[in-house]
Amino acid sequence: MSRWRSTTLVCALSLAVPVIAFADQPLTVRAVEARQTLPRHELTLTGVIEAAQSLPVSFRSGGRVTEIAVSVGDRVAQGALLASVDPTQAMAAARAAAAQLSASDAALTRAMLAADRAASLLERGAGTTADLDAAKEALLSAQSTRDQAAAQLAKAEQAIRDTNILAPVSGVITERLVEPGQVVGAAQTVVTLAADGQREAVFYAPDFHNLSDFLRLRLTLTSLDSPQATYIAVISDISPLANERTGTVEVRAEVLDTDAPPRLGSAVTSTVSLTVAQAYVLPASAFVVGETGPAVWIIDPQTQRVHLQGIDIAGFTTNEIEVSDGLSEGQLVVTDGAHLIYPDRLVTIDGAQK
Repeated sequence: MSRWRSTTLVCALSLAVPVIAFADQPLTVRAVEARQTLPRHELTLTGVIEAAQSLPVSFRSGGRVTEIAVSVGDRVAQGALLASVDPTQAMAAARAAAAQLSASDAALTRAMLAADRAASLLERGAGTTADLDAAKEALLSAQSTRDQAAAQLAKAEQAIRDTNILAPVSGVITERLVEPGQVVGAAQTVVTLAADGQREAVFYAPDFHNLSDFLRLRLTLTSLDSPQATYIAVISDISPLANERTGTVEVRAEVLDTDAPPRLGSAVTSTVSLTVAQAYVLPASAFVVGETGPAVWIIDPQTQRVHLQGIDIAGFTTNEIEVSDGLSEGQLVVTDGAHLIYPDRLVTIDGAQK
């Protein structure tokens, strides 16, 4: 063996001894005793007040807008004028329908006279049954034409009324989407009206496992503009889906103070809390992933060695995990240092947290 190879072997052996010795040394970790508790989820929400019923108002038929009688923030009474379109075409159609109705009335009068004359001739023996039947048929046709003309006139008169938008309910204008001179189509929203009455607080909450348990929870709303003003509300709706862009969930709370509800658009805040089923609450640093899923490292108090234990996670927060199954009361769970451990590793505990 050459001197170079001999020197290399000696160096390799001398380096290997400290590595083995280091592997046998206990790893200092922190641990916590597993204790079942009743986790309490607390959530601070900030949102705005909206109307429970918000109505998009539009024209039944299109046209050029001649007037928008309201602005955002205006309070309107039921039946108040909101907007108008040019009525020229509707009025022309109504005049044509009225003329058609007059012509139909004249035709109906002639048909009635002809039917009476045919009946009279038949009674005197100067007419025939066929003539009377023809006169009656002509009378029925004239009556039908007259009814159609009357319906057409009623439709044209309604079209004139539809050139104006009237407030369907009392409320506050929250949006104005059209200006005078603009051409709008049928059913195109012109203004949005927040109906008087019920109010809702709309929040966007972070998505977590037990968020749906807050449904029907009673809470106190505090106005950010006037902290002394508070309102009682009940969580009435929690969206089943999170927003793809923000990751938040829409939460709506029905305001119960209907006599003096908060004003639309005002900012409110509330803190809600909920106690859930018993679980083992551990620091998030204890969580590791094993071959079968979520797991933690358990320390054997007799041997001071660790083994991997699979767990079921009931929920989690930013700093903690809630374990519903897989642990026993009093077990020592590794927290700080869990990512440095392998099975049967010898450890020493820096401090066990009760």
